[in-house]
Amino acid sequence: MNPRILRFGFLAILAGGLVLFAHARSPRDMVVEVDLSSALPGDIVESDVIVSREEHSLARVEERYGASGAPAIVRVQVRARPGAANVEVTLIASGGTARRTTTAVDLSPARPARLEAR
Repeated sequence: MNPRILRFGFLAILAGGLVLFAHARSPRDMVVEVDLSSALPGDIVESDVIVSREEHSLARVEERYGASGAPAIVRVQVRARPGAANVEVTLIASGGTARRTTTAVDLSPARPARLEAR
């Protein structure tokens, strides 16, 4: 076989592998959903959601809802690589008491990571 054809084939395979590797490691838009449907209407007036990986914050959303209370599902947009992440949710009730929940989730662009805050 011609050595030029072999070199070209090797470089094509190498370039294809590098493109696939770069695509797998590139950040994507994903969603973390916090289910608050177990809370009574008007019970939660403030939420703080922090998504982190390896002690680095990926996203943080702080929202105040007022007297009407929080929606049933809080959605947090995250732009990061797919994989494991930690989600810390702090919910503040109308009386001023705070509840903190920390959960490990799997971030995937195919489906939202969903957790139930208690």
